[in-house]
Amino acid sequence: MNWSQFFNTSIGKKLLVGATGLFLCSFIIVHLAGNFQLLKNDEGAAFNAYAAFMGHNSLIQFIAWGLKIIIIVHAVIALQLTFRNRAARPVKYAINPGNQTSSWFSRQMAIMGSILLIFLIIHLADFWWKFHYGDVPTRTYEGGIEPLKDLYTIVNSAFKVEWLVALYVIGMIGLSFHLVHGFKSAFQTFGLNHVKYNGLINFVGVWLFGIAIPVGYAIIPLVIYFK
Repeated sequence: MNWSQFFNTSIGKKLLVGATGLFLCSFIIVHLAGNFQLLKNDEGAAFNAYAAFMGHNSLIQFIAWGLKIIIIVHAVIALQLTFRNRAARPVKYAINPGNQTSSWFSRQMAIMGSILLIFLIIHLADFWWKFHYGDVPTRTYEGGIEPLKDLYTIVNSAFKVEWLVALYVIGMIGLSFHLVHGFKSAFQTFGLNHVKYNGLINFVGVWLFGIAIPVGYAIIPLVIYFK
């Protein structure tokens, strides 16, 4: 069996979903650290400098385009697995016992993943597309060598809109539920779960990726809205 045939199997697809999912977990930590620059009381100097660096550094841009491909691969393969599993069991169980092997989180992965995908499309359209291809005003800061695109003002204006803030909070709820199951599931897929480490894996998956990171993302639009 060659690689293309292997990755067309359920096991191969699960490995791809797990690998891309763990990579995305590392990205959301870095991205959150950058987004926290929005909360600095410096009229957007730190955030606009961060956005300029991320938008013009060649290596970062290469990684960014790779990231978008990984997001698409992760979403497409995850949906393929969902449809394949449903096709293998066309008739739902008449009884849904409480001790069934799949958790509630695992049964909602497709729904939560779809919510996240919609959120990402809107997020990219609102900020990434505008920053790279839209008419963004510039701003010069004291000591700055050149004017910076003022993405800070665009973000602040967007987060004064109630429905957009609500969308971000809902998106982060979806991210939370998705990560609670997905983080632990990735380790299981790679056979890295062990009685010695499962406690740590569950702790990191639930408290860091399932709670701390989504709450951190949700706090930003809420603070800006109520500021």
